[in-house]
Order: sequence, then C-alpha cells, then structure tokens
Amino acid sequence: MTMSRDGARPPQRVQDVSSARWIEEGVGGFDSGVHALLPAGFETYARLLHPSEPADGRFERWAEVAQRSGRPLHPLARFEEVAGPGDEPPWQGSLPAHVLAALCAVLATETGTPQQCLFGLWEGWGWLHDEGPKVQLSGRAYALYEGPVEAATALGDRSAGVFFPQAPNLWWPQDRAWCVATDVDLDSTYLGGSARLTERLAGEPLFEVFPVALNDRIG
Repeated sequence: MTMSRDGARPPQRVQDVSSARWIEEGVGGFDSGVHALLPAGFETYARLLHPSEPADGRFERWAEVAQRSGRPLHPLARFEEVAGPGDEPPWQGSLPAHVLAALCAVLATETGTPQQCLFGLWEGWGWLHDEGPKVQLSGRAYALYEGPVEAATALGDRSAGVFFPQAPNLWWPQDRAWCVATDVDLDSTYLGGSARLTERLAGEPLFEVFPVALNDRIG
C-alpha cells in the first residue's frame, strides 16, 4: 500500500455513511455562512487562513501580505481585499502538506479517539472515481473514509504514480470533539471545537487563525 511522505497509510473507504448523519442534520443551508460547512453545537468556531504561495515557493501569511499592501486584515476578510498587485492567491480546496501535518498533530491531542476519525472527500475530484454511497452536505457530496487522524495526510491523487496530497474536505473524530471543513472553492479552512483548541491553534506561529461565529459569511 502506498504511503504519504510522512509514512501515514491512506484511510479505508466506508460504505456505511450513517456516522455522518449528525453533520448532515446539523448544518445550515447553502447560504448560511459558516453553518453551511459545520454543524451547530461546538463551543467555538475558527477560520484557518491558507497561506499565499509566491512564485519563489515560500509560503506567506495573510498578515505579511496585508502589511505590504497597507490594507487591513480582519476575521472575515477575503484575500483580494488585503492583497496588492502581483500577490499570489492562497490554495483553494486544500491545505499545504506541512500545514495539514501540523494541524493533525494538534487535533490528535484534542480528541479521545485520535485513532478513529472519519474523512470526507468531495466526489468531484477527477481522480477519485468512487461510485459508493456519499455524505450529502449543503450541495456537496463526499466519499467517506476512516482511519487515524494522521491518515488525513495520506489522502490524494496517486493516478499518475506520483502522490499529490489532498486535505480532507470534511473530517472529525469518532467522539465528535471537533469538526474541520475545507470547501473546494474556499481559501480558508473552518473548524468547530473547544475554546482550548482555538486558543492552541491561535498560539501556533504556523497557523493564521481568527475566531468566527456560526452565522458569519465564509471567505
């Protein structure tokens, strides 16, 4: 079995998607902001900004971009509102591999079931080729997988014999301590969880995190 660069094994496909029913029933409508991505009921919600990647391959925080452009950065800002001419947009639909790996390390300590997690991949990825049952959520459908939290780093495209990682578009642990959503059209990842989780993420230099409300617009 092919592994990711850090040695994690890919999660296994789940045919019974009933474990996602609490999310299907807990999210809002397509235009309900953060609630369209994550279910209600968490203590806090947060927005994790995907870094910008200039032509030289060095990742930049949005704060760096805003400082250079002289434009304000706030919790609901869109990248085009803070970027200047020539600034490269962040990745949409996936976290860079090093950010995803670091996020896994934090999330693993914020659940009692780090070895039992569920991962949703958007059915529209051209390499997925999956005809099984799907999780239905706010206009998106997801194939469901299960594995330890670090298996998030082993999802991706292997069709050409080269591994191109893809962050889960929806994932959570069995004990539902947190839930993470990376929509295919967004350059931010959204999380629901405890106040301690949000505080820990905000305290890590690698992450650029803002608290958000469930009814806030998504950027």
